[in-house]
Amino acid sequence: MTDRPHYGRYLRIDELLSLQRPPGADGNARELLHHDELVFIAVHQVHELWFRLILHELAHARDILGRQGAFAGRPAVAEEDVPRAVDALDRTVTILQTLPDAFGVLETMAPTSFLAFRDALVPASGFQSVQFRELEILLGLRDEMRPAVGYQDALDPTERERVNRRLGEMTLAEALYDWLRRTPIELAFPGFVDAYVRAFDAYVDRQIALQRQNVHLTETQREDAARKLASQKDQCRAFLTGHDDARNRAHASFLFIATYRDEPLLRWPYQLVDKVAELEEHLRLWRFRHVRMVERMIGVRVGTGGSPGVDYLDRAVTMARIFGGVLEARTFLLEPSLLPPLPNPDIVRFAFR
Repeated sequence: MTDRPHYGRYLRIDELLSLQRPPGADGNARELLHHDELVFIAVHQVHELWFRLILHELAHARDILGRQGAFAGRPAVAEEDVPRAVDALDRTVTILQTLPDAFGVLETMAPTSFLAFRDALVPASGFQSVQFRELEILLGLRDEMRPAVGYQDALDPTERERVNRRLGEMTLAEALYDWLRRTPIELAFPGFVDAYVRAFDAYVDRQIALQRQNVHLTETQREDAARKLASQKDQCRAFLTGHDDARNRAHASFLFIATYRDEPLLRWPYQLVDKVAELEEHLRLWRFRHVRMVERMIGVRVGTGGSPGVDYLDRAVTMARIFGGVLEARTFLLEPSLLPPLPNPDIVRFAFR
């Protein structure tokens, strides 16, 4: 009878609920130093469980888009697989939307209650969350996107090995750009890039004319607005033609998919790239909510692991933009009516026979 499924055994509840006693100086589990220490432990353990699921979903989406391996010569992603990648990203976004609420639970603890057991944490730190480092790396966060603090120095050898394995994998950002660059947009719209640049130039000229008629601006402000708008012509050209060929193709594919997103066969690809932008947004919102909670609890103290604390976390919010190209592309979007009709619309529409 003991081999039959049982709620507690399936979820290993007894084991799970035995893990809220921290190790003491001798390595054995110690008693809680303060009533609220259990709140601190539980909230962080819940985060780690959600990180476990996020890694599971991100790797699934990455593998669908990139198929893990050399970039060249990989077959196109099957159309029926794109919704599966969207589902994985959607679940990740939903988790990220949920996580900040846990900080509200932490904030029911008075700062002085945290101080009653905080010293017992030294030199441990959330900076050492290996799963969060894996999450950042799997998404595609590069070292130059981080504030200048060596996170690997805080990890033990086994943790560094885990991080280095992740560093050797294809990232979601690489897989996404690889998938985008292989989108055969030239079949539906030969000469799309040239047509798009011309349409964007005409759009900017109209925007300049509108601002020059803006009665709420001074003459100097009108000219400043006109110069800023005019510079976007060069920015658009650089976005589509100023990078390596693979990146150019990825950028063009994004603009094509976003512009003609109402075409049936482009609806899921658009959901995919839009979900990536939403993921980035909620990851940054989580970071912001985290740093505000830390500031509320400990002010600008040095972190328990010796990090700069709130200052470091604030810089991470603004620096850690993983999918910057997807966000930058929003600057150059045009409504479809400003572009010529698709020369070969049947390519992106369902064909029922």
